Order: sequence, then structure tokens, then C-alpha cells
Amino acid sequence: MSQKAAGGPQMPPVGTTLIGAPSSTLQFEVDETTRETDEKGWPYTAYRITTTYQGRTFTVFRRFREVRDLHEQLKPFCPGLPAIFPMWPNVFNRFAADVVDGRKSRIAEYLRQVMSALRGNPVPTVLRAFLQLPAAEETEAADSAGPMLPQSQLEPTDTVILVAYQLPLIVHRADNGWHVEWDEDSVLNKHGLNLQMRVLWVGCVSATVHKSEQEGLSDLLYEQFNCVPVFLDEELTSDFYHGFCRSYLRPILHNQLPLPTENNPFSDKRWRAYCTANRKFAEKVMEVYEPGYMVWVHDYHLILLPSYILRRHHTAHIGLFLHSPFPASDVFRSIAMREELLRAMLNADLIGFLLFEC
Repeated sequence: MSQKAAGGPQMPPVGTTLIGAPSSTLQFEVDETTRETDEKGWPYTAYRITTTYQGRTFTVFRRFREVRDLHEQLKPFCPGLPAIFPMWPNVFNRFAADVVDGRKSRIAEYLRQVMSALRGNPVPTVLRAFLQLPAAEETEAADSAGPMLPQSQLEPTDTVILVAYQLPLIVHRADNGWHVEWDEDSVLNKHGLNLQMRVLWVGCVSATVHKSEQEGLSDLLYEQFNCVPVFLDEELTSDFYHGFCRSYLRPILHNQLPLPTENNPFSDKRWRAYCTANRKFAEKVMEVYEPGYMVWVHDYHLILLPSYILRRHHTAHIGLFLHSPFPASDVFRSIAMREELLRAMLNADLIGFLLFEC
């Protein structure tokens, strides 16, 4: 599914609805128990439920009765759940070792069934409270919509990997190594975007960096700026950026067809460079990617990136924003590798365009 956005790139603020499936990022493990006593003095077994959510771990102890009560509260959100809680075989001694072990595995399996029944919808508030997950900033309108709309919400605890050809940094040599500062004039400058969640940046630097210096600069940029640099050699940069991107793809995206000549404007060598550069960007993204992160890809330099990322992680959530118009269909049809580009764009969950044009 795609959407068209007019104006400059805007990452939805905290609590804004996005296309996605947050519930699919939860993983469960029930691996430990303790013997507790309730307010009336009756003993019971508490099961430790460990939830991995958006790259973080949350732990809570719950008794079997609470799981059964949760089932009734979840039925409005999960039509696929059984009408009656699945009563596992009754036992006379619920504290027996085999009974406790059996319930541990069944509780984890039940929670996985709940995730499947949610079908990618937001995690209900009641389930968040049960698992003690961070509360989502949901409006009453979103709550009233119920589980019918597949939604995803960005929260302050989320992580976004922002990928662009050029990092919004000014990097130049200094007497004692490198001088680095944020580029306030960049379209994607940090303070202008003002994202409220954790952001990792992936892209190239403008300075020429020798191979012997790349590791040191990479460590500096990641530790102090949360940036992951991509290093492309001079020939690859020439064919990829100046050749395919600027000379071939950009004019077509702006509805500018080359004049007919004897020379074919398409270069297979430059196309291969475009593919190679996108693969290198994908490799850098996957170095820092964790399940639950959102990847936000920018501009026509990296149109193939959604495809390369999904080949490595099939459930990744990816947004793509083009800082250019999108051409009319008859103009786009003139691109030699149009099917590959279009297929890659459709691998993104959300697509934004600089202008809305028909």
C-alpha cells in the first residue's frame, strides 16, 4: 500500500498512525516460576513471562488465573480466539513439576496464538498492562476503531534507522584527526526533523576517507553521532551517483526525457553500480538493525533498498520518501529497469512523494 504526501518529508510524530503490524514484533518466553501467597493466604504458582518488544525485554510474573481472565478481556480484539478459554487438563496437584512445566509452555503458546489472532493490529491496552509494556499514546478515536484497522504507532522507545545517500554531517580533517558537526543546512538535518525517538543515521560522508582511516571514523561517528557511514570508492560513486542517479534517473523523475540521439542514455555498467551501491547500504543497515526497528529510506538514490533489506529480514518495516516528483506513466515507462525499481518501491510499507501530481 502506498500513500502520497505533499511537501517536504515529515516523519509522523509520536502516536501517529502508520501502516504496519506492531503485534508481530512480540516474542514470548515463560522460563521460571516462584511460589507465592495471595491476600487470603492461599499458595499459587507465579509464572515469569519475558516479552521481547521492539528490541527491548520486559518481565512480569503472572498466575494462571490471570491468564484465564486475560482471555475474556482480549476476545473483542481477537475474533479468532476461542469463545471459551482453552482449559488445559485439570489436575489434582497444580504444584506438581510436570504440571508447572506444562503450563509454562502452554502460556507461551497461548500468547503466540493471541498475536496471531490480532493479525497485525495494535497491541491492546489490556495486553500491554498484562505484559507491563510501555503504554502507547492512543487517542479515543483509535481505541473506538478497535482492531479493524491495521495500525502501528511510533513511541519514544522506538528506533528509526534513517537512510540517505549523504549523512547530514560536516566532516573534515583536523590536526588531531577529524572534525565533525551536524549540517544545519541539510534537508534531513537532525534539529529540523526533531524526531522524538532514537534515530540511527546511515549514509555517505562528503570527505575523502582512506581505507586505513575508515574504521576509526566509523567508530567516532557511531559513538558520538549515532551515524553509520557507507564508504564507496571513487569509480563506484561516479557510476552510481553522477552516472545513473543524476544523469539518467533524476531527469526522468522530473518528467524530462532525453532528446533522441544515436546513443542509448541507459548504461548497463551504471545500473550495476546502482545495484551495488544499494546493496552496500543494505549491508550497513543490517549491521545495526534489530527486530522492531523502522527503516526510513530517502530519495531516488536508494529505491532498491527496500528489496535488499527484505531479502535479509522479511518482516522489516520500511518507509520510502522520494524528494522528487513522480513522472507520468508514459515517462516512467521509458526507464529501462522500470520493473525492478517499481517492485522495490512496492516492497515499502509506506511511500511518500514530494509532490502530488496526476
